[in-house]
Amino acid sequence: MIKKLLILILFFTYGCGYTAIYKNNNTNDYNIIISKMSGDILMNKLIKNELEIYSNKNSENNYYVKLNTNYSKEIKSKNNTGIASNYEMIVVANFDIDSKIITLEEKFMVKNISDSIEQKNYEDIIKKNFASSIREKLIINLLNVQ
Repeated sequence: MIKKLLILILFFTYGCGYTAIYKNNNTNDYNIIISKMSGDILMNKLIKNELEIYSNKNSENNYYVKLNTNYSKEIKSKNNTGIASNYEMIVVANFDIDSKIITLEEKFMVKNISDSIEQKNYEDIIKKNFASSIREKLIINLLNVQ
């Protein structure tokens, strides 16, 4: 009985039409080259490193990109003594690819930590996550263009 049930489930799952989103796309068949960078230096380096890791240097599909980033940290609330207790980290990345502008934005609400070293490390982790997320969004945009 269990074997019949497993076969039946396998049959319906196989026939449901599910396919992976990028099954037929060779997502590593791109070489993204940053030709010019402006804006926030740290975010530019993080995004450039993410794109270099992703890119296939032997690919014939080269994308020459101009990158402009803007990073800001806005205070959202203060405690009774006037010290910031919550703030929002925002990164806006503009990619110019063959005169087509792609704007990607990431935001994250952060609670202030009393230990400044721990706070800095936490912000650095968030910035790395921003760069990774922006890379993923850019790749999806490039796949949709084709």
